[in-house]
Amino acid sequence: MSLPNQQDQFREKLAAWLGITYDELEEYGEDVEALDNYSEVEDYDYFIQFSEVTPSEILTKMDRIGEDNIVYFNLEELE
Repeated sequence: MSLPNQQDQFREKLAAWLGITYDELEEYGEDVEALDNYSEVEDYDYFIQFSEVTPSEILTKMDRIGEDNIVYFNLEELE
């Protein structure tokens, strides 16, 4: 069995922090993106958006998910 790469390790941490499984994140989560300097969101550096077809039982597991299926976060929160 091979060791997981850095991206897999990051996504495993992110899934745990969100309160969902790695498989749920992989199936419904888009790529993590950095917010640019022109963003209206000032307190966070990154975000992940979830698909429109994400089941509500998965969405309700995530405390910070917005109506637009986006979670904003900083990397320090995952540690």
